[in-house]
Amino acid sequence: MTKLCAIDFETANASSLSACSIGVTVIEEGVLLESWSTLIRPPKEADDFSIHNILIHGITKEMVEDAPNFPEIYQRLKQSMEGAVLCAHNAEFDMKVLRSLCQYYQIKLPKNPYFCTVRLSRSAVPQLARHRLNTVADYFGIELNHHDAASDARACALIVLNIMAISDLYDIESLMKAYRQTLKVLV
Repeated sequence: MTKLCAIDFETANASSLSACSIGVTVIEEGVLLESWSTLIRPPKEADDFSIHNILIHGITKEMVEDAPNFPEIYQRLKQSMEGAVLCAHNAEFDMKVLRSLCQYYQIKLPKNPYFCTVRLSRSAVPQLARHRLNTVADYFGIELNHHDAASDARACALIVLNIMAISDLYDIESLMKAYRQTLKVLV
């Protein structure tokens, strides 16, 4: 099995620069190696907190005033991503946030392959009416505190492990091929 790094961002508003929290879970050979999260202080240009977003994740501007900014947490994130295939539930959103932050802070974008667990779950468990994170987590019996970045990242990683188990496919490339999914690259 390949090293897998599940990532989940929460944002302060509709801007992809407004990351206010990140959750990361790393699994290798079926073993959970690490799971961590931190609040993030968004850059000034994107630090308005939308009431809509606050109602979703509960994070306010006051909560991130003393939080590290993205460059301050990037080294740890980079270590977690090193040699890993990334995944996220609705990966286009999370990868857009990662790309935007790297571009804004002039950080070299990692070239990790990634895939979306929404798309994978649609193929693997098509009987579900919806494939939202909480629905798929419930289906697999995964505990979830929805919109808590740490819990969301952990659930995302465990969804992949559960799909591997029901498919008896423990290699990312084989899993992608079996469910007609493609790995994309962060560029």
